[in-house]
Amino acid sequence: MWSWVCSAIDDKSDDVLWISSQEVGPAFGYDGATSLKSELASRLPRINDAPTFAEARRLLTQLGGSAALQSELAFAGVVDPVTDELTVDKIPFNVFAQFASGKMKQPSLAAAQEALGEYKDKFLICANLPENDLHWDSDDPKWISKASMAMRHRFLTTKNLHWQWFNMLTVGLLPAAEGGVALAEAIKEIEAMKAAALRFAKHVGGWSDQVGLYVNVFGHNNVNSLFVHILDMSEVGPGFAFQAYKNCPLDDVLKVLHAELAAGGPPWPLLTRALHSTALQCSGKKRPTAGVAFTGGATSVKEEIMGRLPQLKDAAAYREARRMLTEELGGVASIKNELERAQFVYEESNMLTVGTNPVNIFAQIASDSIKQPGMDIEQMHLGPEYRCKFKICCNRPENDAYWDSDEPAWVGKASMSRRHKFLTTKKLHFQWFNALVFGLVDESLGGASKQEAFEEVTSMKAAALEYTKNAVEWSDDVGLFFHVFGHNNVNSLHMHILDMNALGPSYYKHEYRNCPVDAVIKVLREEMEVELVASLLSPDAQISSLASEGIARLASAGAGKRRPWVRGTDADTVLLDVGGERLSVARDALLMAPERSLLRRVADGGFSVDGDGRVFL
Repeated sequence: MWSWVCSAIDDKSDDVLWISSQEVGPAFGYDGATSLKSELASRLPRINDAPTFAEARRLLTQLGGSAALQSELAFAGVVDPVTDELTVDKIPFNVFAQFASGKMKQPSLAAAQEALGEYKDKFLICANLPENDLHWDSDDPKWISKASMAMRHRFLTTKNLHWQWFNMLTVGLLPAAEGGVALAEAIKEIEAMKAAALRFAKHVGGWSDQVGLYVNVFGHNNVNSLFVHILDMSEVGPGFAFQAYKNCPLDDVLKVLHAELAAGGPPWPLLTRALHSTALQCSGKKRPTAGVAFTGGATSVKEEIMGRLPQLKDAAAYREARRMLTEELGGVASIKNELERAQFVYEESNMLTVGTNPVNIFAQIASDSIKQPGMDIEQMHLGPEYRCKFKICCNRPENDAYWDSDEPAWVGKASMSRRHKFLTTKKLHFQWFNALVFGLVDESLGGASKQEAFEEVTSMKAAALEYTKNAVEWSDDVGLFFHVFGHNNVNSLHMHILDMNALGPSYYKHEYRNCPVDAVIKVLREEMEVELVASLLSPDAQISSLASEGIARLASAGAGKRRPWVRGTDADTVLLDVGGERLSVARDALLMAPERSLLRRVADGGFSVDGDGRVFL
């Protein structure tokens, strides 16, 4: 929701320059995008007609052209950079490429394939999952996004696996030196697809003569291989209207391509891989996402998290996002590489970039590359303990002014409350760019421990509350929230500080991604406890030193003082059964854990014991 306002520092002038994110133009990183796919989807929320398709092609060329896109697809494992063909491995799974290659078959479609006639050797008819066909007329939210869009709905794909045919966005944009076909030849191929689809509908039997042909353009596609939707428009289901924002008629694609051809070709140069200087270059790096099973056509970790976790607003979702990242998505290395490729992070220093392409507003404010007029006084409200570590930031004046507007133009863009500020950190190391990676960056990269991350977040919370206590007109009901990576619009840390007594419509618009700071603190505390319990699984001879080290980390996370305990052998010792390992741990050590934590409850006698007097964990 961050629509920002700032003043650029100009050594030659004292004038204040107000800048809008809408004025950035072709600069990469719109709404925090870390991939071309996210960039196109953010800039073009719908691609469903000739003007939006033409604009998508124009934007692609401004952002690096087909060379940049090929790099992104290769990086995501969708394209083999040696053969320039779509990959047909199980990871990532590319269903229409699998069909086209013959690795997957749909035997029930043999007769349908024959209905293609002279086109059957070039193209392939495919079907949806049986259950998706069955629910074509369901308006149940469970089905509307994935059910077939009509009673009769099939797909046409090409058997040509060269990557230039993976999506209509790129046809005719590859240089001949890289295997690209000329625009005129591309048009002939698409016209052949249209003829093949219409022949199928005419000869397969049971279809009306009302046939709709649509494609989903890159940015709004769920599969990274070509498919044309073939629909019998005489009986469409709710899914057709639901997907209308991304159903681009094939005739509109042809209209744009013919216009480009009539003008002498695309009105921009075709960049080769050797020439393009877009942010999204592989730069010879080994793909860090190897073995990562991206879904829904995602080409980045950010898209994958957003697709699989449509809501990220509580401890459960935050916990799952961190699990997904570490266990399935390649860990912090994948995110770091993604941010480097999108030029949000300097590869050698691991620091956030503070330039203007891409714009990373909170990093710019933290580095003093940008100053926000009038915020010096607000900064003083942080108090001497916190203003050297953090910065208070504000929204655009008009976004603050329209905080309670329910006009569609403002809902989601305006501030979420009458009083809405942001807190960012002055630390520019990428480990602090977002709550998702707190405490997960390896020490070799300068990463902090979970305990240090815990301390940083609790310090941010204290700073925000100190600000609201000292600032004018704030109530005692303060909400603190992060937008976790996947649902963030800015790739530098910012905590939303809201007066919950005066919420506006934008708060409810963004509720699905407002993750409370306390939820982040809760999960970090849990992870610290897990690490400590794991240390207790070591042999008895090592328990004392390992446990003491782990407990010391927990103790400094705000547990409070140890309380006195009745001395004596039994009172001083807690007997544990941890996964079958029988342990004896000093009760005083457990009492150093944070209040309400698992280990503190064990020390306080909050768990039943077995026949041997042991607490089972």
